[in-house]
Amino acid sequence: MKKSLLNIIILVLVITNTILTAITVFVVVPSMQDSNAVIKKVAQAINLELKEDETDLSDLPLEDCITYDLDKKLTISLKKGADGKDHYAVIYPALLLYKEHKDYSKYTETLETQKAIITQHIEDVVKKYTATELQTNPEAVRQEILKDLQDLFDSDFIVQVIFGTTTIQ
Repeated sequence: MKKSLLNIIILVLVITNTILTAITVFVVVPSMQDSNAVIKKVAQAINLELKEDETDLSDLPLEDCITYDLDKKLTISLKKGADGKDHYAVIYPALLLYKEHKDYSKYTETLETQKAIITQHIEDVVKKYTATELQTNPEAVRQEILKDLQDLFDSDFIVQVIFGTTTIQ
């Protein structure tokens, strides 16, 4: 009789454990995932850095930066949009360089000789966008160019890409 009662108690505990595990899986985990998604969206909205080891170069004082003009008007054929017509963008690009960066002196001496490479990278990125995308969200285009140039130089001494004047036709 004692063995039978002990088996019944163990069976009840196993069933209770299974029920509590199912509740955890189907109720608690999805709500935690939803909370995590909301926290991630809020962090992106207020532009928080999720990695602590990266330094934020976007809020540098202007006196520590220098503008490097590429001295060239770029006429770039854009990707065809919904209207199916050919569109062109005329931009006058410039780079904002951080003078206090450790790589500044290393790369500024060679920037003059690498203007063609820089302009080619700018053209390659801008060609991916339609006229509508370039008009509605030019910041996304500039950010992609910035990332591309930072990857090219393997340094983040270039802080920002500037389009002095942009004409889209």
